[in-house]
Amino acid sequence: MGSRLVVTLLPLACVVYAAAALAWRHSWISAIAGVLAALFLWWRHPRARFAAYIFFSALAIRSALTAAWPTLAFAVLAVLVMQTPAALAAWPRLRPGRVRGDRMPPP
Repeated sequence: MGSRLVVTLLPLACVVYAAAALAWRHSWISAIAGVLAALFLWWRHPRARFAAYIFFSALAIRSALTAAWPTLAFAVLAVLVMQTPAALAAWPRLRPGRVRGDRMPPP
């Protein structure tokens, strides 16, 4: 149950953030990045975890610099959710050696 909840709510939260960024700040770049992160998470792409960390880190840095505290809290909470066992099971960490071998032939 916890795994299903995390797998559903984290991408949904990215889409909600994208809609809010587009509606209130008219920020197309944030909206596109949020939707892409959500799609990678829903598809369980091998690099979804990495993409989500990049998205939430950029969101946290921008929020801290502009004093947007609710957005900073969202980014920090999302990164903490990514540390749960349910998220680790859904989106495993990248492992050295496996990353190159699953996409490219060896040199």
